[in-house]
Parts: sequence; C-alpha cells; structure tokens
Amino acid sequence: MAVYETGAMWSTTHPSGQRDYYEQMLLDTLRTQSILVPFATMKEDFRARDTGVIIFSEVYDTDPNYNALSETGIWLTGSYLDSRSVQIALEIHGDVLKMSDYNELVNFWNNGDLRGLVRGKLGQNQVDYLDILARNAYLSVDDRYKIFTGTASADRFDVAQVDVFDPDLAELVRVHLEEREIPGVVQVADSPGQTIVCATTPRVIYDIRTAAATGNGDSWLEVQEYEQTGRKFTAEAGMWAGVRFIRTNRLKLFNHGTVDHETIIATGEATVVGQGAAGTVDTVYSVGQTGAQDHILVLDSTGFVVGENVTICVGGDDGAGGHPPEEGDGTQETRRIVAVDSGGSNRLSFDKPLLKPHDAGAYVVAGVDISASIFMGGPAVVYGVGERPHPTTPPKIDDLQMVQRYGWRGFLKFQMYRPEWLEIVESGGSIT
Repeated sequence: MAVYETGAMWSTTHPSGQRDYYEQMLLDTLRTQSILVPFATMKEDFRARDTGVIIFSEVYDTDPNYNALSETGIWLTGSYLDSRSVQIALEIHGDVLKMSDYNELVNFWNNGDLRGLVRGKLGQNQVDYLDILARNAYLSVDDRYKIFTGTASADRFDVAQVDVFDPDLAELVRVHLEEREIPGVVQVADSPGQTIVCATTPRVIYDIRTAAATGNGDSWLEVQEYEQTGRKFTAEAGMWAGVRFIRTNRLKLFNHGTVDHETIIATGEATVVGQGAAGTVDTVYSVGQTGAQDHILVLDSTGFVVGENVTICVGGDDGAGGHPPEEGDGTQETRRIVAVDSGGSNRLSFDKPLLKPHDAGAYVVAGVDISASIFMGGPAVVYGVGERPHPTTPPKIDDLQMVQRYGWRGFLKFQMYRPEWLEIVESGGSIT
C-alpha cells in the first residue's frame, strides 16, 4: 500500500466559517458529555501551535513576618514573592472515521447531516479520547497522594478484589485537603462553602450505599436531598461526609491489579480489527461482520472461563511475574469471554469484535479490577491547548476516489500541575 503521509500536501479542514461552527459543536459535545475534562483548568495559548510548549506559571502567596516593628526602623525589608511554573509539551491527538461512498451513513451525512456526525460518533470519539487522557493525567499523581485499600497495601498490586472502598476514607481525605488549605472545586451550588468532589466508579457508589444501609443511613444523601436548584455535576450520584460523588466507568481499571492468570496471543496469530467476536452473543445479538474470525488463538486457554472480563494489552509488571495492563497503553481492549475452546483448543471468543489490532505475544490478562476514586479539592490538572480540537475532512486520495474520511485533530496535553490539590483512593470492589 502506498504511504500517502510522506511528502503529501493538502488542506485538512473546512473553510474557516464552517470549521469554527463545527469546532464549537465538538466543544459543546465535550462539555455536556465529558466527566473528567471539565475539572481540569484550560490554558489556551495559540502561539504554542508554533512553539509546541506552554509555560504555566503562578506566584506563591507571601509569608508575612509578624514580629513587632521598632519605632526607629523606618525601612522594611518587605515580603518576598517567588513563583513556580510547569512546562507543558503539547502533543498531537486525533482520530478518523473512514467509510466508502456507498456506505449508508455517508449518504446520510452527504445529504446535510454532518452536524449529526459531529455530535454523534465523532463527538463521542473525542469525548472518550479526551476523558481518558484526563483520567491518565489524574492517575499520574505521585503515590504520596494515593491511598490503597486493604491491610498494609503499599501499591495497587497489594489491593485484593475484596478490599472495598471504606466510606470513612471520604472524611479522612476531606481533612487532608482542608489541612493543605485547598480551596475547593468551582461552585455549582448557591453556597459559599468549600466543595470537594470525588469522581469514582458505579461499583464504589454501590459499596458506599451498601455501607449506608447497614448502619450509617444518615451519612449518605441522594442528590435530590441536598441539591434543589438543579445545578449539579454531570453524573452526580450523592454526597457522603460533605463530599459530592460523581460516577463514571472510565475509572474502573479492568484487570489493572495483581494478575490471577494470563496467556499471550499465539505465535503467528496476530489479530486484526473485526476479529474475535462470537457469531451470537446473549442469544440476541448477531455480532461482527460476515466472514470475520470468531475467536482469537492464544498460547494456553487454561484457567479462562465464560463470563470473565479479560484485557488484551502490551502488559506491565505487577512484581510477581504478571503483566497487567497500564492505563497509558492506548492499544488495550477489554472484552467479556463468551466461549472457550469452541471449535478448537486454545480459542477465546468475545462479546464484541476487537476494534484494534494486536501483535502476537500481546498479553491476555485476568486479574484484580481496580476502582480509582479521585478526590478533587480544586483543578489539579491543566488542559493545555495550542490548537483546539476541530473536525477535519481530508480529501479522497484513493484511486477510485471512494473513501470518505471524517476526523478531528487537536494540539494539546493534559498534565498534572497541582498534585497537592487532589487525593486518590485505589480499591477493589464487591463482587455480585
């Protein structure tokens, strides 16, 4: 296949008026659907489109010398001001959808519904992409700002699946943030008080509600019990110990803890997109494309069972010989097993087709699911932007002028810049 990227010159955007309009639609989609991105401080510097770097600076508060002054001391040394800065090296991010002219969706969009595309599949792609980047920036905080549940847990690989989130940790974390004089997340209620927000998983919310039902019934408040103005966070679930909880499954890190069992994709059996899904799933869905291979071949399927969620990934190191996924690996995919050794040995079939290719030797991992609970006392992550995410419509470059491409692109980065403004609890979760 020809390498079109090399030396090619073409325009990749709409005329400026359309670009601005659809850019705003993408931003509106991001604001209304994203969970984690809105809690980051956005720093735009369009000159950074050329330099690739944004310097984010702030000045420390003074530390007054409160000793009494002498009557004869008419000259004062004065309070000293100093500063700190964070350098953000911007990165290119984006994605593209490619479809034939004869695809029914392309015909629909060509009849004037490009707005539907921007708000639909392309907008959701951007929401998912940027929310994951924001999540990874939050989780990159130093371990001194993390708590791992369980007895004497020093890192996430010490956390067992049964080490559930203890609701009392919410009050402890609130105290930690107050002791560090963190101002609180931007207000959404008609209250001047400090607002601390925790983004966590639906499983942690369930565990907190279960704890409330077994002896702390007055501690958990549903949203409607304290928020009467309608001004609430997206996906807000309730409040415990003055901390407002929002839920998102993006913070459930499937199989990121200690590995229980694993294998690798067999030699010579690298996977392709569209592969791996069983023909029928849950007796209802006909999954994938006709002719696609309905399984992947692994070195050894021993220990894997139907109903288990596994992650295909490059693999890290859990310190005990396992290779769990890492949140920074963008090639990973998690799938539910619906058949083991169906039609042959060492075969795994999934509930959905693989949407990314995986090399032979990639790990297939089952382990402890980690729930990350991010307590935010303020914007701890900066969202640096040199070029806003905007839609792109590259020209057709195939010989038959048949392949339509719709994408988005941005020059940006999410980066930790105030680690002391947050605290993270990593826990297991109840199994029901």
